[in-house]
Amino acid sequence: MFISFEGVDGCGKTTQIQKLTEHFTALKKKVLSVREPGGTLLSEELRFFLLNSKSEMSDLTELFLFQAARSELVTKMIRPALDNNSIVLSDRFCDSTIAYQGYGRGLDLSTIQYLNQIATGGLQPDLTFLLRIDLHTHQIRKNTRDRMELIGNDFIQKIITAFDTIASENPERFVVINATLSIEEVFSEILNKLDNYS
Repeated sequence: MFISFEGVDGCGKTTQIQKLTEHFTALKKKVLSVREPGGTLLSEELRFFLLNSKSEMSDLTELFLFQAARSELVTKMIRPALDNNSIVLSDRFCDSTIAYQGYGRGLDLSTIQYLNQIATGGLQPDLTFLLRIDLHTHQIRKNTRDRMELIGNDFIQKIITAFDTIASENPERFVVINATLSIEEVFSEILNKLDNYS
């Protein structure tokens, strides 16, 4: 089973993935947690350049670097884990590229979807949790000053709206959770949805 977590920074993806990893491990299930960009030596190097506030690049270059990191992650980590019957939990996946580089940067959505298809070989999550917070909550919670976060609040609001749109267009895969709730309340919602899913 392949589960992705989406949302703007500060929504709690990393925390919930850690809790879910511990939950599955306690149940003696094989589980792999990964993050985008990252997860392999090359992908982590690309992550540094993509998120470094001093990096300068065109929007198209940014898109290609995200796809390169994703291709490495899928080929070397995600697919082998799924083939080994592991549960894979991913902190971001293709939906983030559609939201950030598509709706946020204004790059052509069909081009992004085509590149997503190439980078993943057609792989997509079985289930995606959108941990939704509003702009005000994002401003309070964010603890990073990476390159994507420095663009400004108008950009972040575009991303919040973009994720809402993507989720509404993919209701069979997306589960939207109010991530302004407490960590335990959000985790309980996730477990309830997983129980219903299985």
